[in-house]
Amino acid sequence: MATDTLAELVGFPGGWLVGVSLDLEWGYQCWVITPERQVHTDGEFYENNVIALSAGRFLVEHSLEVE
Repeated sequence: MATDTLAELVGFPGGWLVGVSLDLEWGYQCWVITPERQVHTDGEFYENNVIALSAGRFLVEHSLEVE
């Protein structure tokens, strides 16, 4: 059984956080935590943490545009 490990956590203005976790079996996954402390993911797995972090950053930027 694979274990998820937090690989990276980055803060953005306004209280947004992007986390990247590593699942040894599937790869990296991004997580977005909103200022209201809701957690979201796009459900995708990525080859490396840089791509996963970019996906999380995109989710934050898109959410800020919608506001």
